[in-house]
Amino acid sequence: MNKMTKYILIMFVVGLTSAMAFESQFALPVNTVKLKDSLSVNSFTANPATMQFEKNTEYYRVITQFANNSYKRMYDPSATQRFQAEYATMRRINNKSFFLTSISYDKFILKNMFASMEKDFYDDYFSMIDSTLGNTTYYGPQLQILYNYKLSDNLFLGVEGSYGVERGLKDTFPKTITIMRNSEYKLGLDYRKKSFEMGLHGRYYDDQTYYEAVKSYSDVVTKTYLGYNTFYNEISSATIKKRRIRNGLDYGAHLRLGGQKAFSVVLRATGLGRISKANLIRSSKTIERGFWQRKGVQLFSSINVHPNDAPITLKMYADYLHFSDWGESLISNALVLENEESYTHAGAVMEYNPSFILKASIGGEAGKVAYDYVEYVFPFSDTRSGMEWNMFCGVELYLSSKTKLNFNLEYGKEVPKFYWNTDYFKRIRAIINLEQLFSFGYIDFTFENVNKKPSNGSQSISVMQFGLSYRKK
Repeated sequence: MNKMTKYILIMFVVGLTSAMAFESQFALPVNTVKLKDSLSVNSFTANPATMQFEKNTEYYRVITQFANNSYKRMYDPSATQRFQAEYATMRRINNKSFFLTSISYDKFILKNMFASMEKDFYDDYFSMIDSTLGNTTYYGPQLQILYNYKLSDNLFLGVEGSYGVERGLKDTFPKTITIMRNSEYKLGLDYRKKSFEMGLHGRYYDDQTYYEAVKSYSDVVTKTYLGYNTFYNEISSATIKKRRIRNGLDYGAHLRLGGQKAFSVVLRATGLGRISKANLIRSSKTIERGFWQRKGVQLFSSINVHPNDAPITLKMYADYLHFSDWGESLISNALVLENEESYTHAGAVMEYNPSFILKASIGGEAGKVAYDYVEYVFPFSDTRSGMEWNMFCGVELYLSSKTKLNFNLEYGKEVPKFYWNTDYFKRIRAIINLEQLFSFGYIDFTFENVNKKPSNGSQSISVMQFGLSYRKK
């Protein structure tokens, strides 16, 4: 895989993750597969100024995903289906600047969703439910544009923006309608030399979600949750409307010491903040329901040893994320909940590349997670901590001069939040990727399967995903 292709795939792994979730992520997760695929700073920072590529190209991708949630929480769907199409183009304007544009269309179906009017009831402390059971379909496009400009011989400027609109509809009475507008903006500077690299970046995101459910007075009971154990019964009316406004900001810096070809140390620090406000709308009157604020910090470090002549590359890394948040009921102007979470992980990856046709990798990581959640209206608390671990291996093999096979396997343990009624999940993840070179470009087929089994039962969560992509040579 040449340098240009690596950077492009990294970009689209990150872009696809955010597009699949649609809502902007509070913190960027560390992806172990991505860690093995690249040793660049771009793997570890959201700074758009670090993006590089060598020539113009186009990219097409279609993905379908199926999940069976035999083990689930009360307000989770029993199964989900996702379909996504994506197109991207990378164009160099001149020797100092280039741009990247992608557009995707996503369709997400949640089957047998009990009561929840939200896409994910557990993603917001101020959520709404009704008394219905049905399927909900979410669909809409998302546009992403990145522009990179070389200010001087070593200084680069990156600007990135994305905008998406999503509509959701529940197929059972009262047929809840959801409309979401989501936007994200990034700005970064990157000073880059062979021996070191440093940069600054900022990210701002905004989403506004509007819900409307038509009901026949008391036929459908609607409740607003303030936390996960306290709810407010909404009074009878012809319609129930809710609006959620969420804004987030993160800012950070990264530093690389050492050359990309022999030895390097990568450091990244990011500060994070987000506020979310939920309002009920009755006629022309806005009734405030809840205000939620979250703040945090994320630190990442990596040591990369990859001598020029040696077939072995070693990477060691550590990731730390800590955030705290609180929620206030705007009905009574009182603090209703507080929460604190921390994640600490460290790992290592060793890659063996004896020849052009073979590359193998093996690694593992371990860490501790801790949750401390407290509600005050009806006293409730849940404190949980535990060790997580993950082992992974991968093989990249050229079956012929034009055919390449990638296989990645992961096995690990993860500690869920308190609303999962289990101490831990055992997780198995397998990814198979087959790439074929033709005269007109590369065709890529990907299969991914994830199975998560709880510690206290035989039922499990199973996710299967297929992807087909094409990019020009």
